[in-house]
Amino acid sequence: MHSQRFLTAAVLGPLVFIVLWWGGRRFFYPVLLVVSAICLYEYFALCFPGQPVIHGLGIIFGLFPVCSALLWEDPEFIVLSVYAAFVGTIFLFLSSYSSWSNPLWNWATFFMGVTYIGVCAAHLELLRSLPMGREWVLFLLLTIFSGDAGAYYVGKGLGRHKLCPKISKGKTVEGAIGGLAVNAIVALFIWFTVLRNIDPRILVPLALGIGAIGQIGDLAESIVKRSVGSKDSGKILPGHGGMFDRIDALLLATPFLYWFLYLGKIDGVVIR
Repeated sequence: MHSQRFLTAAVLGPLVFIVLWWGGRRFFYPVLLVVSAICLYEYFALCFPGQPVIHGLGIIFGLFPVCSALLWEDPEFIVLSVYAAFVGTIFLFLSSYSSWSNPLWNWATFFMGVTYIGVCAAHLELLRSLPMGREWVLFLLLTIFSGDAGAYYVGKGLGRHKLCPKISKGKTVEGAIGGLAVNAIVALFIWFTVLRNIDPRILVPLALGIGAIGQIGDLAESIVKRSVGSKDSGKILPGHGGMFDRIDALLLATPFLYWFLYLGKIDGVVIR
């Protein structure tokens, strides 16, 4: 398990960095679309097993916000795309109403996947389109993934107190604290290497906020998996499970960082 986890990270990490740092948007866009589509498929496969038509429609509606961000790079169009997807789901469940045992529950579950994954993933493109967007995406990725690794290994080695045992049996309070500690260390490293014009007194608390939101995102996905009796969202990434398992924390933390930068004022960085 540990060797598979390490090997997968060792292979994917450099590839992600190359796409982000040197690939430009022509590579970033298709990667974002593919990853979003895989996450959407895993979600709908979990919640609507054996219903390929629903899986396909879920992917289509879920990509509405992502495509709007890629085309216009404006959060206002995400609102419009979510409205369009919402109207689409109304027609879907009106036309198939009699085939559902609990139409309201199924409709809510379907639309939650569209917004949860679609809207959060769209913010990754909005973040990339900001001034210094490449650096901020790198900051986000390193903060989330290092914090996740820190929480995992500290929890395995020192974990004694369960964080949310009814939702995720493996997560511990010690692991959560360890993950946040790693977040702070990584923030200082990124400040020293690529974000020297940002005050570390801003970066470190920001990394702690990202890490905390990321841990909540991890637990949110655990609710989905536990509700349907599944340990992983998929098997595409050896040692990690599915794509949704790997980026659940990233999905929820991305809008947090984007709106902090978009609405806030940071010395030395012109956000708008």
